[in-house]
Amino acid sequence: MGDIELRLMSRSLIGLAAGAFFALASHAWAATPDCGDNTGKAATGKPIPIGAVTSISLNIGQGDRAALAYFTCVNANGGIHGRPITYHDFDDQGKLDIAAQAAKKLVDDEGVYLMVGSTSIVECAANGAFYLKKNVLDIGIGIAPPCYRSKNIAPVNGGPRQTAIGGADYARRLLGAKSFTCVTRKIPGAEYFCRGVEAWGQKYRVKVTSIYTDPTSIDFASEVLQILATGADAVMAIMPGDQGIQLLAAAEAQDGAARMKWTAPTTFYTAEFPGAIDSKYWNKRLWVNTELGDLAGQGVDNQNWLAVEKAYGGKRDLLDNTAQADYIAARIAVRAMLSIKGAVDRDAVTEALRNAAPYHTDILCSDWYWGGPDASEHNANHVTRMITIDNGKWKTVEGCFPDLDPGLASIVALENRLGINGTFNAEYERAK
Repeated sequence: MGDIELRLMSRSLIGLAAGAFFALASHAWAATPDCGDNTGKAATGKPIPIGAVTSISLNIGQGDRAALAYFTCVNANGGIHGRPITYHDFDDQGKLDIAAQAAKKLVDDEGVYLMVGSTSIVECAANGAFYLKKNVLDIGIGIAPPCYRSKNIAPVNGGPRQTAIGGADYARRLLGAKSFTCVTRKIPGAEYFCRGVEAWGQKYRVKVTSIYTDPTSIDFASEVLQILATGADAVMAIMPGDQGIQLLAAAEAQDGAARMKWTAPTTFYTAEFPGAIDSKYWNKRLWVNTELGDLAGQGVDNQNWLAVEKAYGGKRDLLDNTAQADYIAARIAVRAMLSIKGAVDRDAVTEALRNAAPYHTDILCSDWYWGGPDASEHNANHVTRMITIDNGKWKTVEGCFPDLDPGLASIVALENRLGINGTFNAEYERAK
C-alpha cells in the first residue's frame, strides 16, 4: 500500500491518457478551472485529510487521479477556509483483508474526515460497518452490492447492475431482443449484476441466460463459443474494457455480430476503444451503456473537469467515465465542506454531506443526492445513455433513459418523497 503520489504507475490498455487526449481534441478548453473559492491563493493552514481505497493493481479504474487533480486545484485556490486537502490513497489488491487494513490506516492513523474516489471491488463489503462505526462517509465508484446498501456509502455511478440492465433494455426496446445472455466474471458480488438482468427479464418476458467465468484463467475463444451456444438474440458482456477488446476480437473470429446483438457496460467507453478493435467490423454492431456523459461534452461541469485535468492532472491520468465520477465526488465533497460554518472536522463533514442539497451536473442524467441522514441505501445514478461505434467514433444513439430495474422500486419511492428526478421516475412507473 502507498500514497497516491507514490503509486498508480500502471496504465489501462484502453484508457486514453490526458496528454494524448488533449493533443487529439479540437475543443477549446476553459483556461481557468473553477475550484472551490477560486481565490488564486494557495491554502496554508492545517491539512484536511481525505482518503480512498482502490483496486488499481487489478486495473479497476484510475478515477482517483481526477479527485487528486481537483483537490490540487482547490488547494491552489484557498482550500477549505484556508486549509489544504491532503489525499491518501491505498491499493487493496482486490483482497478483503487488505481493504480492511487500508481503511483502518486511513481512518485511525491518518485521521481522514471523508473517503472520496474509492474504486474497489471489495472495499464496501470489507469496510461498510467500520465506516458506520467511525462516522466516516464514502463517495466515489460503486461496484459490489454493499456499495449501494450502506448508510455511509453513496456512489456517484450507477454500478455494473444498472449499466447491464440499461444495455439489455435498449436491446429489448430498440433492437428487438427477446432472449438475452449476461456474462460476467466470477468475482465477489458479481451474481448481483446478472441476477438483476434476470429479474428485469422476468418482468419484461425476456429469457435470460447467465454465464460466470473464472477471472484467473480466461479463454476468450471458448467464452465466445459459450455465449453463442445460448442462441440468445443479444448479449451483455460485463467486464473491464481491456478484456472487452479481447472478447470482441474472439467474437469477430466467429462472426459473432452476425449471430447476436452485442451490448457492453460503461467500462468499454473510453476515447481509445474504437481504435483498439476492428471498428469497421463492429460499425453500428456494438451498443454500449454509459453511466455518465460524453467525455468531450460541452457542458459546464464536463468542460471544467477537462480544464482541471489539463491544469492540474498528470500526463498519465485516464480521461474516462471513472474519472468523471470521481471528479464529481471531489466537487461534492468540497461543496459540502465549504458550507460548514464552524470547525471543519470529521463529524462536521459527515453532517454536511448527509444533509447536502442534490448536486446537479451535465455529466449525469439525474441529480446526485445523499437522501438525508437516515438513508440506508443509495443509487442516485440510475438514468443512463446508449452509444455505438459509428465510422470509428462513438455516437450517442439514445439520450437519458431510466434503467428499468425492478430492484430500484425503493430508490424511486425515496426520490418521489424527496421530489427528485420526477420526469425519469414517471417513465419508470409507466414501464410497470
